[in-house]
Parts: sequence; C-alpha cells; structure tokens
Amino acid sequence: MIRNVITGPKTVEIYKVGQELNRGSVVTKNLTTGKAEPADGEGVQIYFLDKDNQPMGYLSDVEISNYDPTMDVVKADTLGILVKPVVGTHWAVDQISGTFAKGDYAVGSKGKLVKAATGKTSILKYIDVYDDGGKTLYQFEVVHPYTVA
Repeated sequence: MIRNVITGPKTVEIYKVGQELNRGSVVTKNLTTGKAEPADGEGVQIYFLDKDNQPMGYLSDVEISNYDPTMDVVKADTLGILVKPVVGTHWAVDQISGTFAKGDYAVGSKGKLVKAATGKTSILKYIDVYDDGGKTLYQFEVVHPYTVA
C-alpha cells in the first residue's frame, strides 16, 4: 500500500514490473531488461511502485478496498506506475522490514524499506507511523541524499 501524505510535484512513469510486488514496494529500473525490479541496497535511485486500480466488468460500480489483493498486488510482467519521490514530500507505505526510530534513514532490501546501515546513502527519512483508516503505514519524508554516519 502507498499513500502520498504531503503532496508536491512528482514524476511518474509507466514501466513493466519484473516480478509480483505490492503497491508501495521500492523498486529500481533495470535498463537491461526494461523492467522494474525490487530495490536491494539502494536508497537514492529508487521509485515507489503503484498501479492504476480500475475495477472492471461487474465490479465496475463496487467500492473495493485498496488493501484487497486484487487492488494492492502488481503482477509480474504487467505495467506498473513508478513514482519518483521528490524532496519535501511525505509518503506512507506498508512495505517495510524491521523497525525504525524517528529520524532513521531507509534503503530498499528486496523491495521493502529497511534501516540504512552506516555508509549507505538514502533520500528517505522515517517520520512516524501513519494511521490509514485502521491500517498501519510507515511515513517517510523525502530529503536530499544523506549518507548515514
């Protein structure tokens, strides 16, 4: 799941996804294969994965939760939306691994955000948890690249 908590300008690009991932996963572009792959050890050249949720057919007039797997999962070899987070915006996602303290920086690890280790550079600074209608998301502010000391 992904939520744009504090909005601002953003860059989006439609890109094929290399493997099944949830919305809010952290990905990088693999220019060789032309597919978005889960970010691993990267904290700057990253994108949040999103998709256009448009129920079709008999479900076209039914409200479906964004947390429903049919709305939250981007299947392999389908088109996803890569959102490049811009400095000053805040994003909340549920695709994390481990724990964060306020002020920690994050990098991608197999598509999820993890606390950045010493020497890693990141653009995502942890703010706090974000309550999304009873679902817990983790909020990050996009900052200029910072190398963890």
